[in-house]
Amino acid sequence: MKFYGKARIKLSKSPPEEFLEELTNIVSKLNEETLLRGVKNPEDGARIISFSFKDDVITFEIESGRLIPVHTAALRIKNFLLKILGMHYKIGIRELTLESPKVILNGELRINIDIPIIEEIASSNGQTIITLKPLNESLLQKPIFQRLVDLITEKEQRKQWGGKIEHWQKIKESQRKEIKFRDDPNVILEEIGWISNVAPGQWLFTPPFAHILRKFEEMLIDIILKPLGFMEAIFPKMEPISIGLKTGHLKGTPNQMIFASIPRSYNIEEFEPWQDYVTIYNEANPDFLKSFLESPKYYLCFAQCPPFYEFLSKKVFTEKHLPIKWFDRSGPSFRWEGAGGLRGIERLVEFHRIEIVWLGTPDQVIEIRNKLLERYEYFMDKVLDLEWRWAWVTPWFLVHAGETEEMGDKIDINQPGTIDFEAYLPYKGSRDDNKSWLEIGNISIHGAKYTRAFRVQHASGSVLWTGCSGFGVERWVLAFLSQKGFERDSWTKTVQEYIKDLPSGLEAANYPSPQYLNLKRAIEEKVGIKCE
Repeated sequence: MKFYGKARIKLSKSPPEEFLEELTNIVSKLNEETLLRGVKNPEDGARIISFSFKDDVITFEIESGRLIPVHTAALRIKNFLLKILGMHYKIGIRELTLESPKVILNGELRINIDIPIIEEIASSNGQTIITLKPLNESLLQKPIFQRLVDLITEKEQRKQWGGKIEHWQKIKESQRKEIKFRDDPNVILEEIGWISNVAPGQWLFTPPFAHILRKFEEMLIDIILKPLGFMEAIFPKMEPISIGLKTGHLKGTPNQMIFASIPRSYNIEEFEPWQDYVTIYNEANPDFLKSFLESPKYYLCFAQCPPFYEFLSKKVFTEKHLPIKWFDRSGPSFRWEGAGGLRGIERLVEFHRIEIVWLGTPDQVIEIRNKLLERYEYFMDKVLDLEWRWAWVTPWFLVHAGETEEMGDKIDINQPGTIDFEAYLPYKGSRDDNKSWLEIGNISIHGAKYTRAFRVQHASGSVLWTGCSGFGVERWVLAFLSQKGFERDSWTKTVQEYIKDLPSGLEAANYPSPQYLNLKRAIEEKVGIKCE
């Protein structure tokens, strides 16, 4: 990897002949000392290969290696000259511009990067040359080149990764269970009026289904979390985009995030044109509405746990404070899955999740994860009697952050990574078809990815890790109903104890559809609702 560019330095006035005669010696000193400072191998440093001057402008042609990229070299040259010019000649530097900056990489990389500072990307003769537009000093002060190189490396590695966000490998599975029900609960729930579609991926849950959902939450908390000492917290469900920048979601998953804007003003008078428009046209025109809103500064809850890391930011812990074990179930999460993939409660835009988070030393984080795994297996196997499987996945974001390595033949689940929990959905088809399995939850060890990003510290300087685990409650209910159906007698004893009686569902002259009314009443009778 090499860099190239021309540092154009504009002075406050033309220098005297004396300085210009001294410039050759100045360049030699720059090449021999300043531009090699901090490197062992001269090829990793920088070098002025030519220079020229005209009136009040001096131009240095620079080539450099990976440790002192050309933008760093340009700044070092400017600072070195500033001392000499100011002290001996009373001349200042008005402007520094890096012209024709280039990043030269070995190999013909087939990548696309669309950012304003890039002028051209060309690959030929075993090299890739990225030419940038001229950069002023304010841009040079930022690590533009290093970020660009990191981005190129990430894109190339992601391409070699196979275009996937994560790699998947099964690590454990339950025994096969007898399947007595093969209908699609999504269809039945809508036909009998227990759920009603409001918008793509958003559903209203009527009292019977809402009751079941809440009881599943209670079971998860009572049987898994409380015995392990987790305490409930409440996290906000609209987060500043600055948090998403720190966690990496803003870069990694912007296509799935739902962004939010606030009004430009609290003054209702400024909304008078909008009010008049709505009054006259009786329509909500989103394009017109945009003119009354600020640019997005927030996103709706996507991963649920980021506010936990923001809360921990810059806090210092000792052994007596650790570990911290919390969970949040205070509100919905939002993910834009694309309208084509949304279906019933199987894949939602707005969904309910219990998010479990913990902080501690690496040993503590691993121990907590292992205890949670024991409880999860008990819950899935004994409490719900589900047919399930677990998979070790190596998330790309952890590999890229340097927290874990790519998955090989031997899996070490005690390194940072994720275990996905999947349930078999008989209505989808054969067990051998991966499309018949639905992820219902996961558990992750992040390593120091978030403690580093949010500057969470241990008083002793020891490394702190975090872990999280999330369960989409709708998916747990769907998995259970898919395998057990709506016959109360087919439910496990624990589920029957938690769901003793259900509130009755709504009936109106045209709801649910008359053709499904008998089905609704039959199901409600089977699950414990007395029909009037």
